[in-house]
Amino acid sequence: MPGTQPRAVDPFTAAYRQYASGLRGFVGTIIIDRHLAEDVVHEAFFEWWQHPARYDPTRATLESWLRTIAHRRAIDRIRSREASRSRDLRLGIRDHHSTDHSLDQFDAHFSRAQLREALSELTDKQRDAVLLRYLGERSTAEVASDLNTTLGTAKTRVRDGLITLRQRLQTDLAAA
Repeated sequence: MPGTQPRAVDPFTAAYRQYASGLRGFVGTIIIDRHLAEDVVHEAFFEWWQHPARYDPTRATLESWLRTIAHRRAIDRIRSREASRSRDLRLGIRDHHSTDHSLDQFDAHFSRAQLREALSELTDKQRDAVLLRYLGERSTAEVASDLNTTLGTAKTRVRDGLITLRQRLQTDLAAA
């Protein structure tokens, strides 16, 4: 409409629009269930909204800080789920053969445990680079920026991480 000013976007909304999609991809590497991953992303943004003073721009970018919060929340969700499952099995509430339907989304060749174990064999730097690049759908340049390193170093970490993963998963596949 002529004569009207576009409505200003608050910083929180702008940050959500900019980072939420990438965070969903990142959290989706940890939690396969898409709805739980979305909840974790919302929790990370909600924490920032409730306690904005906890973010210190001199220590990290907003995106890195939100990723750290989301990562912690995702791990908490997994631990909580595993503790609940173990408790239910001990009490006989849950059947040993019950399935987690979110695992159906994973490739039939490998279990989630195999992937988690293979990822645990990477260095922290390699794992972060691989997860950001392929599961976080980030470019190599974005990975370098997110990890505060050079482009060449980011490429090397991704390459070395993929080589280690490929070797480990091929060994698991051959043993099956």
